[in-house]
Amino acid sequence: MLSQPFIKHVLNNFLEHVFVLNSNQEFLFKSEGIENLLGFSNSEIAGGSFSGLFLDPNFSFNETIEKAKKYGEFLSIENFKHKTKKYINIAFRVIYQEDQVTGEELYIFYLRDNTQQNIIRKDIIKKSLTIENLSKSRMIRDGHIDEAIYEILESSSRAIQTTRVNAWVFDENKTKIQCIGNYDVRENKLVHQASLPRIIMPRYFSLFETEKIIITTDTSKENRTDEMDETYLRPNDIQSLMDIPVRIEGEMIGVICFENVGAPREWTLMEQKYGLVAAQMVSLTIESYNKQKVKQELELSVKEKTILLNEVNHRVKNNLAIVSSLMNLQSEKSKDNYHKQLFIECRNRLDSISTVHELIYKSKNYAEIDFKAYLDKIIDHITASYQSFGFVVVIKNIESVKVNISYAVPLALIVNELITNSYKHAFNSKNEGEIHIHLHEEKERVNLLISDNGSGFDKDNIPKTSMGMDILNGLIHQIEGTCDLVSDDKGTRYKISFSNK
Repeated sequence: MLSQPFIKHVLNNFLEHVFVLNSNQEFLFKSEGIENLLGFSNSEIAGGSFSGLFLDPNFSFNETIEKAKKYGEFLSIENFKHKTKKYINIAFRVIYQEDQVTGEELYIFYLRDNTQQNIIRKDIIKKSLTIENLSKSRMIRDGHIDEAIYEILESSSRAIQTTRVNAWVFDENKTKIQCIGNYDVRENKLVHQASLPRIIMPRYFSLFETEKIIITTDTSKENRTDEMDETYLRPNDIQSLMDIPVRIEGEMIGVICFENVGAPREWTLMEQKYGLVAAQMVSLTIESYNKQKVKQELELSVKEKTILLNEVNHRVKNNLAIVSSLMNLQSEKSKDNYHKQLFIECRNRLDSISTVHELIYKSKNYAEIDFKAYLDKIIDHITASYQSFGFVVVIKNIESVKVNISYAVPLALIVNELITNSYKHAFNSKNEGEIHIHLHEEKERVNLLISDNGSGFDKDNIPKTSMGMDILNGLIHQIEGTCDLVSDDKGTRYKISFSNK
């Protein structure tokens, strides 16, 4: 059995201060040195009640010991009276026991100064809030590098309570390191800092290839940074360093430095962890800035190309219009209807191409074209050219179909050839006629039907000198399509079909 002096000695050497109370809240034991915790001596405390040491008027001592009795243990944090200051924050636990000899109820209070834990907790909260605010920063997210770097450095200086915080980036060949921001709390602003060449501090540069963080408590006693003494440390009165690499996709592109001026300093694990987060924020800022820079360059390039494309389209349109006008003039000078008709046909083909070009240009879609819009325009062009055929009615049943842009011009010329042929050859012996144009898409195949109710022709006896069918077959081949031709005394019917994948 252990002696009471021994037990007392053990209790007096606890890191926590111990009070033992009975069910009447009377002191049975108080560990020595209580004045170191509360400022009151044992005799001063003995003269009052234990519950009187609690400052909070809403605190219920009876409820506390009832919980300890019910659960065997109770833990809490409260403000206690202190002799020399307003209060002291104490973490305490109460353990309920019964004396095995007498059966008396005992309440053992263990008290511990919670001041340092509060300081640590507040420091953690402060750093956490700083990180949270930086994570929400639009300056960082949008890549506004000057504003974002200032925000990171100024916030980090307050969070870690250090004199200087600066960010650096290497040049392309890593021959020097350039400062992109140097915040000095004494001036409450960014101050200039010259670049540092690798040649005067090669060991410092090589440290980043082997270490994640470079920490010096006292630079005057540190061999790793002695090559920086004359050029950087002494001129800026820097006594302690915490330098953390800034990496993008694993590659080191710079460093963020926390510098204590005037006195040595120990860098805590919490400060090191914060420094790693700050380095990530700098990395994110640089990444966002680079992306914004590339985006702006692309936008400028697109703008320049758009202007150039608009100019090209404008000139093509004008040149096509000039050629079309020249053909009109030439047709007027023709001395016979045959040559005049040749110029009209050439002009119509040119107008078909011009119409497609105009639709593409205006739609700004260089992948596909709405062929319905084209057909409506090209039919108007052709019918205007054959005003003498007023007895011919054009009947349209055209659905809105998007076709590949590479098929647009061949299709335009196909439509022009077939409608022109109907006007020229189908109605020689008729006083009225119809041209039907039907366009629809079914199961990713486009079907174009052009028919007339003219006199028809024998497709087996087409003259070898006829260029019409050669042109038509060549154009159909370009769109990888098929053509079904039916011609008899009821008229002529062309069915052009091609894939629209």
